[in-house]
Amino acid sequence: MKTELAQEIIACLPTDRTLFWYYKDYYAVYLLHRELSQHGARTVSELRKGRFGRLLRKPIFTELLAKSGSGKLCASDIENRWSQDYEPYVLTLSTWGSEHAKRYRYYQVSRPGKNLVLQMNFCSRHDALYRQYIHNDMDYFKCLDHPVSRDYCTLAWARIDLDLTTGEALIEEVQNDWLRDMDYLASYAKRCALRGHATVRLGNWTLDLAKALIYLESEIARHKVIWSEAMLSAAIKFLHEEIGIKRIYYHSPDTGAAMKNIRYSKPPRSIYKTLPMQFCFESVNEAPSFISRDKQAKRRIKTMKNQQWFCMAA
Repeated sequence: MKTELAQEIIACLPTDRTLFWYYKDYYAVYLLHRELSQHGARTVSELRKGRFGRLLRKPIFTELLAKSGSGKLCASDIENRWSQDYEPYVLTLSTWGSEHAKRYRYYQVSRPGKNLVLQMNFCSRHDALYRQYIHNDMDYFKCLDHPVSRDYCTLAWARIDLDLTTGEALIEEVQNDWLRDMDYLASYAKRCALRGHATVRLGNWTLDLAKALIYLESEIARHKVIWSEAMLSAAIKFLHEEIGIKRIYYHSPDTGAAMKNIRYSKPPRSIYKTLPMQFCFESVNEAPSFISRDKQAKRRIKTMKNQQWFCMAA
């Protein structure tokens, strides 16, 4: 999108931090609640046959379905599903990309222009544990060449292109650096433990091995199991509720790599296949209209024998 539009969107949204609470499978609650809010009460049988039917298999709905029998479910029934085992995150917005036709390839975007970046950052509890068990320097593991927050410790982010005229958005990327780096640190720490070391040497730091393992095994493990679905949930909710987008697109592995000019070190296929299917996106063979109209993007589309995109229509 144009830089001016991206800046206008950010300026129109609340400037204070936005808290986002997430627990495992919350996305299923959000999507079913939205479906029932828009289309009214439905029987369990009708819901099972619909596009979100597979979501009813989630354990969080077991008790609800047992009590419903063959009756109907309404939005308020779904809304009350909540878990005490949740993680709080802080959401922030930024931008990424370039409108320069020759430079946009570097930014791995589908067309020249800016992406909105929705950053999902750790809360203060995590930061306190990091300082206690790892180090006071919160910036050590930040890759500032990626769209992370300068003010917070970013767990993950979603890059988004959109068009307000067509009511469409494309989620270009869902990614994290932090957990990848922590996986490396965990592997290194375990090797040090096997050798009988009491410390871990990391650059100019010397970390206490026992403390590092406490952080890695108790804190990081909490986020690894939910980060991708939490990030995609936050992006979808943001596009629905803050921007008013009606159709959300998501890249598939091969089409996404071609559109973003990724030739090497391609991202995990699970993020661009398993994840959108988990969220009940539908596979389509046509690009978002605002992408297919762009001259530069159209050239990339023409090089592909078969396109595959994922789409969620409101």
